[in-house]
Amino acid sequence: MQYNNTTLKNGLVQRVERLTQVSDGAISGDTTLLAYTTSDINETIHELISTVLNTQDDFDWDDPNRTDYPVATTPLIANQRDYQFDNISFLRINRVDVSYDGVNYYRATPFDSDSYLDGMGNDTTVDGMFSKTDPKYDPKAVGLWLYPRASATDVTNGGKIRIEYSRSFDEFTVSDTTQEVPLDRPFHELVAIGAAMKKPNIDNDLFTKLQRKWNEGTELMKTHYANRNEDMDLKLIINEPLYS
Repeated sequence: MQYNNTTLKNGLVQRVERLTQVSDGAISGDTTLLAYTTSDINETIHELISTVLNTQDDFDWDDPNRTDYPVATTPLIANQRDYQFDNISFLRINRVDVSYDGVNYYRATPFDSDSYLDGMGNDTTVDGMFSKTDPKYDPKAVGLWLYPRASATDVTNGGKIRIEYSRSFDEFTVSDTTQEVPLDRPFHELVAIGAAMKKPNIDNDLFTKLQRKWNEGTELMKTHYANRNEDMDLKLIINEPLYS
């Protein structure tokens, strides 16, 4: 479903108009109401994406309006522990790989610095407890801390960090028309329903009706995104007790 189509009347904005039972063009033809509705639509999509990320299988969601995949690389810096990615909106870090020589990558595993029992004031001593063939990272705020740190030689050799992540969607603006909802087509209606429910002073009966459709739709969406990859073999493994 496209964002706003005043000709064919099949856009997301037009759907909100119908659900809220206002006249044709009452939102799309009013710059103030269109701005409020655009904000409500974006907030609804953020809510739905959060649900998707918490229920999806190994088929990772991403906004199809993006022109690339959510993969980022950054060069290593000698003796630096922290790496920030200010231009990326991380929702989740899915995996981290590190190459200290610019050729061979090793998967880094998550590590919480709070679990490190010894003192951490001496970085050289701390780095000696970690291996460049089995690196660790501690995710923090807009980036991560890397263990061990890179040396000047690693930097010269082209060492880098590679991250696969989940990111936010490309939000709608009031001038959008043909941009599509970043969810699978059966659930575009949910966005309009959620936005309609955010209308101030909405009639109680209408709100109850919309909420029922919202609850039913989100449950269907959870089931859908939890089973997108039917090509994955699931195996049951017997967990036998260990006896000493």
